[in-house]
Amino acid sequence: MIYQVDHQKEIVNIHDIQEEHRYIAMMDLEELKSCYQEFGIDEAAIQRLEDPSLFHQNMIIPAYHYYFGLVHLINARDIFVKKDSLALFIFKNIFLVVVIDDEDHHINQVFQSSSDYVLQKEVSITRLVYYFLSDLLAADYQYLEELQNEIEELETQEEDSMHFTNQLRQLNKELLLLQNYYENFMTIGEDLEMNHHHIFEDDDSRYFEIFTRRIERLSKNVEMLREILNQAHSAHQSREDYKLNKTMQFFTVVTTIFMPLTLIAGWYGMNFENMPELKSIYGYPAVIVLSCIVVIGLIVLFKKKKFL
Repeated sequence: MIYQVDHQKEIVNIHDIQEEHRYIAMMDLEELKSCYQEFGIDEAAIQRLEDPSLFHQNMIIPAYHYYFGLVHLINARDIFVKKDSLALFIFKNIFLVVVIDDEDHHINQVFQSSSDYVLQKEVSITRLVYYFLSDLLAADYQYLEELQNEIEELETQEEDSMHFTNQLRQLNKELLLLQNYYENFMTIGEDLEMNHHHIFEDDDSRYFEIFTRRIERLSKNVEMLREILNQAHSAHQSREDYKLNKTMQFFTVVTTIFMPLTLIAGWYGMNFENMPELKSIYGYPAVIVLSCIVVIGLIVLFKKKKFL
């Protein structure tokens, strides 16, 4: 569907497009294939859209009189679900969004809200592209704040060691994917800022600089969260090492306490004939008393040394 957005949003036919007016359009791939020549889009761009292997990273490509972009969107709250995908065609007076996959209608909602804003403010196509790209990622700021709170809360919980480690590993994997995702968007912003073939007005190019800085902040937030995760992992590992050391210390002390008893038992277990205490009626109680004295003495000693 194609809208003319000069003073009101009006549906127009592709054959009615004129250079002096502004237009926004959204359609699916099949619709585009039936009219791409009227837009002046190269067939090579259509072939790229039909190749699913290209939808693994975001990119923007300058053609002679338009920009062609491929975008796959990550849902920051659930990174591993199926991703929304779209293509962008940006002309001097036309902004065309081609929906490849939009199961949750997120792309459609962003397009409608952005186009309504442009209609109210009567801004340029350049600013429409800026608002559209920014709105695609608007929810990510809040999610990263929530994720930081989740990580901080995770640090304070007494979790099973294996469960805690698995949570950290999963979060780190998600953050790494997000960081790569934002870096791809930064590349898009930088390429648009270069304004190849002067598709945008020179004054309007600054909006893409603003967009790039916003994405850079998102990327830095993700990097900060990864640092917090690493610190949480180090702190958790230190706690586990401390617990292990305390356990090993306890067993070492216990072994040390009962080692003399083993010696005494082995000594008297040899049953030599020349051991007079074996024939004494006090021999057995004496060994018991000696063993108790040794154990108590060692316990007192280790408590003074704070080993127990």
